Amino acid sequence: MAFNTQYLRWLAATLIVSSGMCQAADLKSEARYADISRGNVATISQIGSENRTRVDQAGSAQQLQQVQTGVRNRAVISQAGTGNQAYARQNGNDNSLTIAQEGSYNQVSAVQEGANNSAVVGQTGAYNQAYIAQYGYGNQASVQQYGSHGTASVTQHGDNSTATVKQW
Repeated sequence: MAFNTQYLRWLAATLIVSSGMCQAADLKSEARYADISRGNVATISQIGSENRTRVDQAGSAQQLQQVQTGVRNRAVISQAGTGNQAYARQNGNDNSLTIAQEGSYNQVSAVQEGANNSAVVGQTGAYNQAYIAQYGYGNQASVQQYGSHGTASVTQHGDNSTATVKQW
């Protein structure tokens, strides 16, 4: 039985487009990457258009879950060390998020549902936590924690608010 090559191309393209989300568990291990740390997980789902995410994870047991639903959301997430976690969600439009974690067992959770919100989280050390939620428009939040066992929480429901947390 002969297959129509146009049909096979269409089927392959449909499967690629409909797969939707790629997870680290879906990747095949190759010998050339044998020296890279194991146990890092990244799950990214971008449903809107023109959303961009860059993720760099080094070390071991890093986790991340990133969801962007709106339009033109940008996220840059970098984790190095051991056991760091980050969860981010940007449902609105034109939101910007930057997360950088170094050390061990640091956590971040950021939610930005409005539009034109900007959040920056930098954590170095161990067992630091940060939570940012911005539901309005034009909000800016910055959390910087250096050391160990720092905790921060920022919630901004209105518009054009600014919050800065620094803990050394």
